[in-house]
Formats: sequence, structure tokens, C-alpha cells
Amino acid sequence: MKQLAQLQHAFQDYVLEPGKPESISWVSSHGRADPETQLSTYAFAYRARLKEVLANDYHALLMAVGDEQFNQLSEDYIDAHPSRYYSLRDFGRHLPEFVFDRVQHHQRYLDKHWLYELALFEWTLGQAFDAPDSTTFGEQEMAMIPAESWSNLRFYIHPSVHRIDFEWNIPQMWQALTHDIPSQVTASRDISNPWLVWREQLVTRFRSLEADEQRTLDLLIAGNSFYQVCEALSTSMSEDDVPMRAAGLLKNWIAQGLIGGIRN
Repeated sequence: MKQLAQLQHAFQDYVLEPGKPESISWVSSHGRADPETQLSTYAFAYRARLKEVLANDYHALLMAVGDEQFNQLSEDYIDAHPSRYYSLRDFGRHLPEFVFDRVQHHQRYLDKHWLYELALFEWTLGQAFDAPDSTTFGEQEMAMIPAESWSNLRFYIHPSVHRIDFEWNIPQMWQALTHDIPSQVTASRDISNPWLVWREQLVTRFRSLEADEQRTLDLLIAGNSFYQVCEALSTSMSEDDVPMRAAGLLKNWIAQGLIGGIRN
């Protein structure tokens, strides 16, 4: 058993770092190919599969930088973050931060400061789609809540919901790059833009948020009460308009499946 474990570790070491100058005498030389050729097949397949996963998860990023640059980015990422997950779905989770580092410190990315946000957006879309199933709160349940209970109500948000802020026109770029016929799009920088990403049934959605909706939704996600949400609205509008706006926002969130239920 000890010998088997040693062989497994030796095989893993070669696959992860095929360039290491270590002996491969443990591989039979009586096959149709020499030991190095036999092992290199597995090493190549390992990296090729991981590159395929990254290309699927970050298709817009691939389209933005091109095959050659994306291939090099993938090679560097695999070296820095070898697969440690049972599911390949999690393999690319560190790529946005990896891209951020490349943008900050590598000459080839100096004109692409928006790449980090594009990678982050693509990963967030995947996370929203893969989020666990959960019940959603409906208008019928909302109508059954006694009026005196509303001020202390706290809601929990559906697990697919993500809030993300951009300094670049990332959603527009993503749409152009992932269209059936990709089109050119110019990166433009503006003030911070709040966006919402979630899954509605089996479809991943995203949309921009107005300032007051962003503030109130962030409060709700953080566990604040409906009364505190209304207080936040009162800082930007007449108190007489707050009930209608708050009710309208909540109704819209419920209709879109953002609300999972009431916190006990």
C-alpha cells in the first residue's frame, strides 16, 4: 500500500509539474512509447481539460483578449492554482483576482484595466446559475402579513442573488462579446454603477439599479428591517412618497424571485 501511495504521488507530481527534472524510472519502459511520452499524454490532457473549463466559464474574457493571450493566462493560472476541487465548476473561482494582479503588474495588460470586472461578472453569472434551489416569497404570502408586523419584518434573499458594482461598461461589453456574432465594443469608464445578478427559474438575469433601489436592497440583504429600509428612502424623497416607493420596490423584488422568505 505504501508503494502504491508513492507511485500515486510521483504520478501527480509529474502531471502538475512535468518540467521538473526528476527520475521517471518508476514507469515501465517496455510499452509502445518511452516513459516520458507515456506520462506527457496525461500531463497534456490535465492542462487541456482545465483550459477548456476556463474557456467555458470565461468565454467573454477569451473573446476580449484572444486565443493566444487567454492560453498564456490559463497556463499561468493553472501553475498558480492547480485544481484542488472535486468539481471542475469551482476551478476558476480565483481567476478574477488572478486577472486583477496581472492587470496591476504585467505590461501586456496595462491597457485592459477592465478585465478584472469582466472576469468577475462572468464568474458571478455562473454562481447565480449554480446557486441552490430555494423557495421564493410570493404576493399571496405578502398579503397575509398583518399591517402591524411590517415595520419589524426582515427578509432573507434568494441564494442566487448577487450585488456587484462596476466602474466600466461591463454588462454591455459582455453582451457584445458573447453574442452569436460577436461585435466590437469599446471599454468606457464612468462613475460606479450598481448591478444586480440573479437566477429567475432557470434563466440568469442581470439589470442595473437606480440609486435608491441599490441602497434599500443592500440594506435588505444585510438583514435590516423593512422600517430601516423605509428610513433610508426618506433621505432622498418626501416622507409621503416613501410608502408607495417601498411597496413598489418590494413587489418588484418578489415578482422577480429575489425574496426567499421572512426571517424568523
